[in-house]
Amino acid sequence: MRSIKFILFLTVITGSVVMTAMAQGTEVKKEYYSNQSIKSETLFEKGSEKSYKKEYYANGKMKEEGWMENGKKNYFWISYFENGKRKSEGHYVNNLRREWWVFYNERGQKVNEGHYTGKVKNGFHHIYKDGKPIYAGHFTNDLKTGTWVTLNKNGDFIDIIEYGD
Repeated sequence: MRSIKFILFLTVITGSVVMTAMAQGTEVKKEYYSNQSIKSETLFEKGSEKSYKKEYYANGKMKEEGWMENGKKNYFWISYFENGKRKSEGHYVNNLRREWWVFYNERGQKVNEGHYTGKVKNGFHHIYKDGKPIYAGHFTNDLKTGTWVTLNKNGDFIDIIEYGD
């Protein structure tokens, strides 16, 4: 039977403790708040630039989780409010939002979903109120453009608004 070797490193950095464990080609780095609750944990695969990171609030609840590559957020990420409800989910490329993102309020209801380029809305979006879609249309560089549809709380069509390009 193969034995698993663990190497633990403890370092105190600005009030937090960092712990690293290595086993069978993987490395787990854990950081702790001064109150001893976990701050983050990152799983590295040896020989790969990819890692999976989880960050936590000081109360121990998950703050965000997702894939990193070359030390930057890449691929799919999910963030959470301190109450545990989902806050946002979407894809990053080199620390910038890309593609389709969904944002929620603290009650877990959608507030917005659509295409992003960094922090800028670019592309089709749905805007929600009380978890129900009320507007649908296109953004260009964070500005409403083209045809937008307004819906009532039942999702029925109310109006069309045209925005300049």
